[in-house]
Amino acid sequence: MNEIKRILLLCTGFLFVVLGILGALLPVVPSLPFFIIASVCFSKSSKKFHRLLMDNAIVGPCIKRYHEHNGIGLRIKILLIISQWVGIVGSSILFVHNFPGRVLMCVIGISVTVYLISLKTAR
Repeated sequence: MNEIKRILLLCTGFLFVVLGILGALLPVVPSLPFFIIASVCFSKSSKKFHRLLMDNAIVGPCIKRYHEHNGIGLRIKILLIISQWVGIVGSSILFVHNFPGRVLMCVIGISVTVYLISLKTAR
């Protein structure tokens, strides 16, 4: 593989790991898709970082399940959707005090929920 391409994939992988971590902390942003993209980038650029991500106790099993079954488990889908909406409602009440902001959060929440539901459910 071209060295420039490898470095770009490696940097992109790290970017998506950071976005995945932010997604875990922010209520409206899902983290799993970012970690899945990072795993694909690392699989093509660095076996070491790919292995570190896949062996991670928190996200590793979800990524493996997604790659092996091309989907995420039903239990995880339900937990993601519930935690996302708890975060959206909580943030809406505590931090967003204008109507357009609340509408925007709901639109994003609905979009993410539709996306999560549309993902193939692994058995």
